[in-house]
This record gives sequence, structure tokens and C-alpha cells, in this order.
Amino acid sequence: MTAGGKPLWSGRFSEPPAPEAHALGRSLDVDARLAPHDVAAGVAHVRALQDAGLLEAADADALASALTAVGVEIAEGTLAFDGADEDVHSAVERAVTERLGSLGERLHAGRSRNDLVVTDLRLWLLAASERIEEDLAALIAVLIDHAREHDATVMPGLTHARFAQPVTLGHHLLAHAWAFDRDRERLTQWADRASTSALGAGAIATSTFGLDPVATARRLGLLRAFENSIDAVSDRDFVQEFSAVAAIVGTHVSRLAADLARWTDESLAWADFDDAYATGSSMMPQKRNPDTAELARGKAARIAARFGQLTALLQGLPLGYHRDLQEDKEPAFDAADTLELVLPALTGAVRTLAIHPQAMRAACDAEGLYATDLAEALVRSGMPFREAHRRTGALLRELEERGSRLRDLTAQEWAAFGVPGGGALLDADRSVASRTIAGGPSTSSVRAQADALSARLGARAERISPLG
Repeated sequence: MTAGGKPLWSGRFSEPPAPEAHALGRSLDVDARLAPHDVAAGVAHVRALQDAGLLEAADADALASALTAVGVEIAEGTLAFDGADEDVHSAVERAVTERLGSLGERLHAGRSRNDLVVTDLRLWLLAASERIEEDLAALIAVLIDHAREHDATVMPGLTHARFAQPVTLGHHLLAHAWAFDRDRERLTQWADRASTSALGAGAIATSTFGLDPVATARRLGLLRAFENSIDAVSDRDFVQEFSAVAAIVGTHVSRLAADLARWTDESLAWADFDDAYATGSSMMPQKRNPDTAELARGKAARIAARFGQLTALLQGLPLGYHRDLQEDKEPAFDAADTLELVLPALTGAVRTLAIHPQAMRAACDAEGLYATDLAEALVRSGMPFREAHRRTGALLRELEERGSRLRDLTAQEWAAFGVPGGGALLDADRSVASRTIAGGPSTSSVRAQADALSARLGARAERISPLG
């Protein structure tokens, strides 16, 4: 709205918007959080107008000061929004014009809400991505700490949710850490692409004022200016990609949460949540429920749905700005907010997790965990793997049918099987230690992985942010 209470676009119209039409189009309750970035973009645009000779230095300074003051008032909650304000952009411009009169009306020369909103949203998401990266780094660091402590803690590794082969807890925890590290890398790559200013593109075809979009991008701390003005105002790839990355982070959050919930189940008792990250039942006094993990798992579905919402919104839109795009912000904001809520809680739950190594070791008594070790021992003696696989499977079936165990086999029976002294293979520590391939579950590998991840955390912490 203008200072007079009319829409910024009212000159063409003889009647004001119908109340229901205004209510439908009003987005201030959603986009008000863009205010700091709208102010920053406004100041950068003022300096572009000054460089183009459209504003004297004193007028530019006055506009910049008024914009900054409006931003402070919005941040402090003291700026009174007008019920007629359509969005944060019109609210900021109205507030500046009320302070400066006709000088405030010069602010919007050479710019449109089309190029302004996309720039504001880029700035907001870039700032959010940095916070999420920091949250991910904190979670990775906690996983690394536990992995170092449990680099020799044996446990059953699972495939198809069934016992498969022995691994170490440190190895399992670092599998989660590597996934989250890829998420950080994706956010870094996304930020490099998203660090683009649309200011100067105008509504669709730039302006006749000779503005310098590159200088404006530099003032905003962004890496580059737009390459094509139509693409600049149409592009929401950066929102969709951010949402996709957020959904992948949510997937990894959900998988870690699922492991934590399972490990703390009484049937396994491999770990316990700290009381601060568990909850009770309103009816059953004995319960200690893994609500932190379950809520984290549930929030992942919400984030994935937001990606689907954005994709449905964007597909089929022709080039140019369309008011449909007003709906791009809420799903993006919600995805970021949800991750910023979930990641610290999950990090705290992992940090305080009480792990029970002896329960994990006891679970490694399951003899099926060592079937692959037996087959590989036969291969080392010269037997083709498929024959070794069949022979080992047949032995396990025979033992199962007669209600016996591998540990019951005599020395003669082991020799007849083809692995003299095979009983020594039924040991989790030996099994894990024998897997010396880099990236495997052995203690040395876990330590090397932890060192590599720590180095990656440190290296990424030193990178220069696209915001400056």
C-alpha cells in the first residue's frame, strides 16, 4: 500500500479490491519474516539508483536510513502494520513513504515486487541453510564422539531388519554421520547456486535506468547477478532444490531416529534414552517412550510433503511471474523451521544416549552372523564361492533340523565341513577385526573414518559463506 492507503498498483483501477479478494491476496502473515532481507535489498537498490544518477547522495542516505529504521521497528515488533498492506514489501515501502513523503515514493523506481521477492527469499533461505548446516555439524560431531568411544563395541549388523554380520557400533554410527555429511555438502552446493540476485530484472524486462545488477548483488553479499530477466523472476529452482535437500535430510533424520527407537526397545535393551529426551504415558506409569525419536521420524514426512507441495505448485507454470508463486514461501519456511526444530533435539538425544555394550555383545551370540565368515573360509581353501555358499547353507539347515548349533560341532565335524577349527570363527571381535578393507567395521577403519569426518567438518567450517 502507498502512504495514502491505496495499493501500489492502484492507478489503473477505479475501485479498491473487494475485501475477500484482498484477503485472498494478502500474504503479510507469511512473508513478514522476509523483512530484514527486504530492507537489505531496499538499501542495495537505493545505492543502485544513486550510482545511476537517479538519486542525490543525501536523498539516498535518507532512504537508506529510513529503510534501516523500519527494519529495526519490525524486528522489535513496534511497527504497526496496516490492515491494507498486501505483503511485507508494500508494508516496508509504505512505512518509508510515511516518513519521507515523496522521497519515499522514489524508492521503487527500476524494481518490481517480482525481482524483490525472489531476492528476499534467496537471502532468507541462504541464512536458514547456514543455520541448518551448523545443526548438522553438531549432530555429526556427536555421532563421531560416540563412534570413537565405541570403535570396538561389537553389535549385530542388519539387512532386511534381520541379523546379518557383526559390525561395530562405531561403524554403524558413522554410517549415519556420512549421510549427514552428504547433506551438508548438498546444502553447500545449493547455496553456491542460490547465491544470485534478481534485483534489476524488474517485472520481467529490466528497466531503462541503466542499473548495475552486478554491483547490487555484491552489496548483498551474493555471488552473482541474474543472467536473464525472465528467468530471474520465474526461477524457483532454488526453493524447490532447497526443499528437496531438506527432504533428504529428513530421510536421514528418520533413519537415525528409527535405529534409536529400536535400540532402546526393551526387547533389545542396547541403549536407553536420557530422561530429558524420553516421555511417559498418561496412563501407564512404567513407560519411558522414545518420543523424541518418533517425532523426528514423523517430522520427516512433513518435510517430504512440503517438497511435493512445491513441485505441484511449479509444474506447468509458463515463464514469467504468476501470483501462484506467492505460495512458494510457506512450504520452504516450514521445511527450514522443522529441521531447525528437529536437529537440535535429535542431537541432544544422541549426545545423552546411554549405550549398553554388553547387551550388544550378547546379541552377537547369534550364530547366523558368522555364516558368511564360514563361506569365505571355504573360498580361501580353494572352493568356488557358490559351492561354499551352498555348503554353508546346507550345514545351517541340517543343524536347525536336528536342534543343534554351530558351537556344538566337534573338531571332526568341522574338518569334514572343510574348515578345521571353524569354531574359532564364531567370534564377533575376530570377525570384525578380520575385515580390514577401508570403510569397513574394524576398529582401525572406524578411527580412520572418524578422523576423515572430523577433517571434513573443520574444512567446511572454514569455507566462505555466499552471504559474505
